Amino acid sequence: MKRILLLILVSIILSPHAQGAEPEQFVPCYKYRIYLKDKGRRTAPLLKHPERYLSPRSIERRERQGLAIDYTDLPVYGKYIRDVASTGVEVLLRSRWNNTLVVQCEDTTLIDAVRELPFVKEAVQVAHYEKSPLNIKTDRLNTLSQEPPKPDTSYYAQGMSQITSLNGLPLHEAGFRGEGMCIAVIDGGFLNTDTIPAMQNTRIVGTHNFVMPSVSPYGWNNDHGQAVLSCMGANTPYVMVGTAPDAEYWLLLSEDGNSEQPVEEDNWAAAIEYADSVGADVINSSLGYGSYDAPYGKVPSYEHNGRTRLVSRTASMAASKGMIVCCAAGNSGEEILSTIAVPADADNILTVGSVATIYSKHGHSRDVMFFSSRGGSYDGRIKPDVVCEGLKVIGSNGARTFSYGTSISTPVMCGMVASLWQALPELTATEIIDIVRRSGNHADAPDNTWGYGEPDFVKAWEMGKSLAAQKAAAAGN
Repeated sequence: MKRILLLILVSIILSPHAQGAEPEQFVPCYKYRIYLKDKGRRTAPLLKHPERYLSPRSIERRERQGLAIDYTDLPVYGKYIRDVASTGVEVLLRSRWNNTLVVQCEDTTLIDAVRELPFVKEAVQVAHYEKSPLNIKTDRLNTLSQEPPKPDTSYYAQGMSQITSLNGLPLHEAGFRGEGMCIAVIDGGFLNTDTIPAMQNTRIVGTHNFVMPSVSPYGWNNDHGQAVLSCMGANTPYVMVGTAPDAEYWLLLSEDGNSEQPVEEDNWAAAIEYADSVGADVINSSLGYGSYDAPYGKVPSYEHNGRTRLVSRTASMAASKGMIVCCAAGNSGEEILSTIAVPADADNILTVGSVATIYSKHGHSRDVMFFSSRGGSYDGRIKPDVVCEGLKVIGSNGARTFSYGTSISTPVMCGMVASLWQALPELTATEIIDIVRRSGNHADAPDNTWGYGEPDFVKAWEMGKSLAAQKAAAAGN
């Protein structure tokens, strides 16, 4: 992510060793993605009993939208997992949608034994660590500001310009503020979110760290997720109110800020599948990838097609599970060629660029920010899908601050999408995505800078009510 998205607040990595102490001895280790040929025997009976592997809310979401539970929903075959582990590697992650495992080992010859297993299709190295990660913020509470933000005269305060730019206030005033919707935030860390006064009214229902499960996302040495969450989940009037203040939130950590390696695609896939399993409706991902540390290199342009990269395939599948993914386009807009990151290239998602009012001596104009990644996808689809303002956040010290980047625009959009879906529960994920696009101010002539433009959520609401009425009439016939 650090090569694609602009982090908002600077985090300082502090050594856990006392001065003069012996440095930690670390044995290099490796991670591999294991592709499996199938999901074992007797898969047909399992499809008839989804309650064995999906939560009631996840099943209800599919049923409500008329979506079938299919082969990709089935869990990875347990015997295969045990057989892989018996070779001596440690199984870290599994993906039922992609039928893959991620394993870790210090001795790479163990992978030869894994490759010999009859059900293994391929084993690909996705990470190589030469030093121990230092991701724990041991003194995190000392970073909190001792002076709470002074109340503003505006109810939305820090969030006012962001919601008004999308014409979102009428939805909130009608009672559609995300109530009953579940949003999963996949990000790089939520430093101090649990202790910041302005975040105490945010409805956080759970967390999970997919990089280092034993460490709380609140103590992770990364504050990006906190800033992202504040744009939609903050609910402290006259300090900051976000675009979905009444929604429920799962905070899922998938980003390892100490390195940039392909395994983060597997972390992300595990996070979105976890979000599916707990019943999330909408996903916010302000992460993106374009190049990795040596020896993995840059993602080739021809792979930005929504199908080749594991992370993009996984994002593209989300709509088939009844979820909406809002994904940051990236912050490489100054590059000459198409700069959309992965998984922002995915199909059936909302890829979000950044827009703002630009002031000069000649006046002001609304324009796409210089850094906002341009598209489209390699296979010719419009990217970004929409653009949005994102400039104001609450940082990990609890203070209001300014920021920018598509990673901040995305959660502003995501919160409004959740509020819109609350207002239009009859519509499917793909129908919501469609009306959000068509409500944009460039919908008549979309391009790879603006996408479909800035959505007007009142317009989208009216479109949605009309569509819901048509569906009801058709069902009545």
